[in-house]
Amino acid sequence: MNVYIKVEESVCIDHKEIKMKDIMSLYCTDKDMEQQIKNKSIYHFIDRGNQRKCFSVLKVIEKIKEVDKTLDVINLGPQDFIVYYKKKQDESKIMHYGKILFVMLVAFFGASFSIMTYNTDVGIEELFYNVYEMIMGSAPNGPNLLHVSYTIGLAIGIIIFFNHAGKIKLNDDPTPFEVQMRLYERDVNDTLMIDAGRKEEEEDVDS
Repeated sequence: MNVYIKVEESVCIDHKEIKMKDIMSLYCTDKDMEQQIKNKSIYHFIDRGNQRKCFSVLKVIEKIKEVDKTLDVINLGPQDFIVYYKKKQDESKIMHYGKILFVMLVAFFGASFSIMTYNTDVGIEELFYNVYEMIMGSAPNGPNLLHVSYTIGLAIGIIIFFNHAGKIKLNDDPTPFEVQMRLYERDVNDTLMIDAGRKEEEEDVDS
């Protein structure tokens, strides 16, 4: 009998015991056997803080074979994966919104500083001065139409590029932030799995 499994590259759980159903999708024509495999325990975290553990899919196959040695396990997912254990923590609304406000302020002032330093570096103020004087025939006296149009265009450009304005998205494509976060997450997982393999800390059939 064939058993098809597809393990996630990384899984986050809030309970110490890891069962098959926590880490993968599974298909088997025998539904009783399928439920039996899904409820099979694969690992148990010790009683301490947040942890992570790297696994080889061979460990999963070994556990499935403990249910029935005649099963043919077909892996459709990655060969290695990570399980994160994070304890449940009840966070107050004040702390939650405080973190959101902090991130917003850092992003706002950080972006503002970057834009200002870029404008200073390329001499945008001098450029606007020369363009205004060339078109109007006289030196500008304070902010003018060029500054206003540049500011509006910059805001529109940021919204279009990041595909995000508040809760509104221009389309269903992931934003550049989401893409970079997924790439960063994948790089972190790959590094952790390589390090675990070199240090022989990965849960494998021979561990």
